[in-house]
Amino acid sequence: MNRRIVGCYSIFVGISVISMWTIILLKQEISEGRIEMFYHLFSEFLMAVLCVISGILLFFNHKIAKLLNILGLGMVIYSVLNAAGYYGERENVPMLVMFAILFLFTTSAVFLNLKSK
Repeated sequence: MNRRIVGCYSIFVGISVISMWTIILLKQEISEGRIEMFYHLFSEFLMAVLCVISGILLFFNHKIAKLLNILGLGMVIYSVLNAAGYYGERENVPMLVMFAILFLFTTSAVFLNLKSK
């Protein structure tokens, strides 16, 4: 049961990150430099793809799924904490609340993953 919950959550987070960045890139001007943005996007898309793939693998109880999922969710935790600092600096409270909730859900998912057999 825990495996399915974590799998669904991971797939949801991965698809959400890909969708969010697609919308941002199509609708907004990006203020970061090209190299900085390349590495930022590379890490975000790598995180998202790891979450989606590992979430799917969790459903099939693949032997590498748990380890891959913990890696992907660890990247989510780092990304959420980093983004909270960015939006905190801009005093954007709704985004801070969203990132705090994501942090709690993601940390819970990691612990569920570690607890499962």
